Amino acid sequence: MRNLLALIGLGTLLFLGYRFRDRIPGPWNHPAETMQVSEQAAQSAEEKLARMRSKRDTVHLTSVEFTSYLRYRFRDQFTDQLDAPTVQFSGDTLTLNGRFPTDRLPDTRDVRALRDFLPDTADVKVRGQLRTLGTGRGAIRIDNVSVAKVPVPRDVYIGAIRRAGVANDPALAAGEYPFPLPPGVGSARVENGELVLGPAR
Repeated sequence: MRNLLALIGLGTLLFLGYRFRDRIPGPWNHPAETMQVSEQAAQSAEEKLARMRSKRDTVHLTSVEFTSYLRYRFRDQFTDQLDAPTVQFSGDTLTLNGRFPTDRLPDTRDVRALRDFLPDTADVKVRGQLRTLGTGRGAIRIDNVSVAKVPVPRDVYIGAIRRAGVANDPALAAGEYPFPLPPGVGSARVENGELVLGPAR
């Protein structure tokens, strides 16, 4: 009986300790280190992609890992588009941030009205959903765009996509913009705040 009571008492202490662990001093109260955009995070992404290609695994990349991969391994893909690209995943949504030369904005009446108030380069934010077009090819189905925190009307950014020539791609629907994927990727989606990549068949 004493052993049973001791086990019950120990179980109760363990439960209470777990339940109120945030109030008990100790190393478990120290927040875990968060990975930052870095060469190390790019290496982590590269290792996952190598596993995807060699073992045919589906892999999950965080926002930090994929942003680091873009900056340190995939930089040439964005050289003519955005400086210092940052990608954030939330739910099933992708948000692409970066800096863009304002002299490359489309020459429309709405843009001309704002151009004199914009700096040489402005922060750009593109938000939407990601879908796969083919091996190594994806597209952002754009929900909204802002430049220097100013919302861009849908007809303006669709016109800009058309003038950029990408609208001639038959795989793209209206309001979609091509988004390059790492080599060997056959499927890509954003799910639960992560980028889920599968190997090409």
